[in-house]
Amino acid sequence: MNSKKQNIINAAYALFINKGYNASSIQDILDEAGVSKGTFYNYFTSKTECLMAIMDSIGSEIRQKRMAAAADKPINDPQVLADQLSIRIQLNQEKNLFSLYESIFYSQDKELKEFSKGTYLKELDWLTSRIIDIFGKEAEPYALDNAAILHGSIQQLVHIWKLTSNEDLPTDRLAAFVVRRLEVSIASQIASGERFIQAMELSPEKMGENLTLEELGTQLDTYSRLLEEDEETRQLISFLAEELHLEKPRKAVVQSVLGTLANNVPHEAEILILLEQVWKKVAKLE
Repeated sequence: MNSKKQNIINAAYALFINKGYNASSIQDILDEAGVSKGTFYNYFTSKTECLMAIMDSIGSEIRQKRMAAAADKPINDPQVLADQLSIRIQLNQEKNLFSLYESIFYSQDKELKEFSKGTYLKELDWLTSRIIDIFGKEAEPYALDNAAILHGSIQQLVHIWKLTSNEDLPTDRLAAFVVRRLEVSIASQIASGERFIQAMELSPEKMGENLTLEELGTQLDTYSRLLEEDEETRQLISFLAEELHLEKPRKAVVQSVLGTLANNVPHEAEILILLEQVWKKVAKLE
């Protein structure tokens, strides 16, 4: 991401957390970031758009850390999902995301509310997909039910923990707990055939899911050309794209590059989504 844009995002984030979104003005952001009004409007059309960029930036950080936790590991390992859930729980605490979502909840801005809805649906889609990764196709009819239950359970358990304990939230223990409950729930539903949500998924078209490795390589190559400020990452993604175009991509090589990228500088969400799809497909290669 452009360094000037990131500077504005960091300044706005600090203001929104400490002063509140509604109480912060664009002028406050300009003063905090030390930029002119013209520089601000080069990147954002409004304070609303700036808040959405903050949420996107944090979302990308969560995706990247989840990708790093999964690199070189089987996609059907429940512990990998627990590790990925722990990352989101921890970052929710560290980034004070509840405060930002509260700003959106009380806002009358329709664009913000639609953005928040979209973010929620993307997370449920991700959870649904990961549940199917772990429990297989027979769990698919029940995956969305359990994605919703898992998402809600984490929120409520975090809330109750804060009300009943003065200790720091044990994120790893919480994540492991809800995954164990998930295993029981999925097994029960597969045995009984009972489901509540009749839809199989929320978003019919998911970025990268139906693409072959070669097609993912083409998409990644396109994105790599946009990374003008990060030559090292551009070269890594370009190399990965070339590998994916081979008739038989080398699994160890691809996994090594994915691991490096996952621990490299922050990436845009679109790149991370594609990298996760590469991880899933490569994990199934012999």
